[in-house]
Amino acid sequence: MIDEKLDGGWPESGVVELQLPCFGIGELRLVLPAIAHALKDTQLVVFASPPGDLNPIALRQAKLDLNKVVILNASLPSTLWCVEQALKSGCCRAAVLWGKSLSVTHARRLQLAATENDCLLFMFTHTKSTQGLPISCRLAVTPSENGLTVNVVKRRGLPVPPFSLTLPAVYSTYARHNAPHTDSASTNVIPLFR
Repeated sequence: MIDEKLDGGWPESGVVELQLPCFGIGELRLVLPAIAHALKDTQLVVFASPPGDLNPIALRQAKLDLNKVVILNASLPSTLWCVEQALKSGCCRAAVLWGKSLSVTHARRLQLAATENDCLLFMFTHTKSTQGLPISCRLAVTPSENGLTVNVVKRRGLPVPPFSLTLPAVYSTYARHNAPHTDSASTNVIPLFR
């Protein structure tokens, strides 16, 4: 869905920053298909400093092998170092990092590590970053009534006008277990955070 809107899809490597008003608006559901597509049999995906506990059922639903998922919870300097090392290692093809805006130095280091090693790093921030960061792509994402509104701030290629994406509804555990059984119950999306 977003591949069509971005006229060619996500970059193949580098840092993609998604600026959000707050975490948990559906940002992970936006990038999980690209992460699942990027991974090969022997490669890992790193989730660094998630704002909540990731739901393993939702990760499996997104076609990720849980044996290849690494979750880092550390202080910001340690997390940035760990993500950089993972990108350089050759065993990590994709990573997701939640946090504050990157400094120019950190952005340059992560962008270099990602592009030189054919990796894709999604960086979720809830503060606006410096416009001159050396990264591959920057999107401003806000929630809308049916999903997300995306404004492409920076990317290679022709400009892309703002667009909206519809996300499937997320049902609570209570609603799933107490609703009468119907054919549509199997299409429920599992919340990514518990």
